[in-house]
Amino acid sequence: MTAMDIKTKWYEANLKTARESRKKWYKANEKVASTLPKKHWHETDKSRATHTAKPWYEANLAGHLDAKRKWYEANLKVAVDSIRKERAKWYEANQQQQENTHQPWYEANINSDPHMETKRRWYRANLKMARDKQAKWYEANQQQAKDTPQPWYEANIHADPHMDQKKKWYKANLEIARENISNKKWYEANLYVDQYSDAKRKWFMANLALTRKKSEKKKWYEANLEATRQEQKKWYNSNK
Repeated sequence: MTAMDIKTKWYEANLKTARESRKKWYKANEKVASTLPKKHWHETDKSRATHTAKPWYEANLAGHLDAKRKWYEANLKVAVDSIRKERAKWYEANQQQQENTHQPWYEANINSDPHMETKRRWYRANLKMARDKQAKWYEANQQQAKDTPQPWYEANIHADPHMDQKKKWYKANLEIARENISNKKWYEANLYVDQYSDAKRKWFMANLALTRKKSEKKKWYEANLEATRQEQKKWYNSNK
C-alpha cells in the first residue's frame, strides 16, 4: 500500500466525520433559530434602545452625588479658611517687619555690607579729588582759549614746526607751475616732459608687429578651418 492510498483513506474517514458533525450542528442551530423572534438584527437593537429617565453618565453618580457634594463643600470651606489664615499671618508679619525697618528697600543691601562705611569715605574722598581735577582742567582750557584767539581749524596748522618751510615751498612751486602754463599750452607741456617717450614708442611698435603677426595667424586658421570643414563634409557624404 502506497502513501497516497493511506492519505485517501484518511481523507474519506475524516470527510464522513466532518459531514456528520456539520449536520448535527446545522439541526441544532435550526431549532434555536425557530424560537427566535422573526425580526432583523437592527430592528431588535432598536427595540432595546429605550431611553431611561436618567442619562448613562448620571446613573452611577445618583447614589453618591449628594455625599460627594457635601464632602466637597466641607473641604472647600476648610481649605479657604486655612489659606486666609496663612495670608493674614504673612501680611501681619510683613507689616511688623516694615514697622521695625524704617529704611527703604534700596538701602537694605547697602546696610548689610560690613565695609559700606569705608566705601562711602573712599567715594567721598575720590569725588572731591575728581572735582578738583575737573575744575583745574576746565580753567586751564579756558585760559588756553583766551591765549589762542585763532579758530580751531588753524590750531593744527600753527602747531607744525615746519609749516613756514612748507608754505615757502608751496609758493615757489606754484609760481613755477604758473609760468609753465602761461608759456606753453597744457597739452604741449606734457609731450616734452616725458623722458621715456622714445622707449614707449619702440615698445608700441614692437607690440604692433606682434599684433599683426597674430592677425595673420588668425586668418590662416580661419582659411584652414574652412578647408577642413569641406573635407569633413565630403567624407561624411561618401560614407552615406
